[in-house]
Amino acid sequence: MRRPARLLLAGVLVLFPAAAGCGAAGSTAGTVVSGPTVTARADSQGLTAVRFDHSATHPEPAVPTVQVRRGTTVVLTVGSDVARRVLVPEQGRALDVSAGGTVTLRFLALGTFTVRVAEPGAVRGGTIIGRVEPWH
Repeated sequence: MRRPARLLLAGVLVLFPAAAGCGAAGSTAGTVVSGPTVTARADSQGLTAVRFDHSATHPEPAVPTVQVRRGTTVVLTVGSDVARRVLVPEQGRALDVSAGGTVTLRFLALGTFTVRVAEPGAVRGGTIIGRVEPWH
């Protein structure tokens, strides 16, 4: 049985059950299987929390998309059960996450970006684990 993917949105845990038979697990640079889309709202301080979790032992079959209001500050948290490099290429950001740990990035939502995980030390490529899209 597959574990559900988890997204933490503005303090609320939203669970997405893994969709059976949706094709390739996860995605790589050329192939993306679209997953559920949810809308995240900013909290009272104007911060929009988004969380993606990576599991090497239970890859998700589809990539979730989180819609956020354009121009808000996104507080992106990425967790992983194995050591990985977290890449957000559109932001020029790369951070290492230790096994069982999390990393957090903050930035303005001015365009669509992808969240990827790759081998430690990688500077490009990786598997897309989530997408954040701004809306007006």
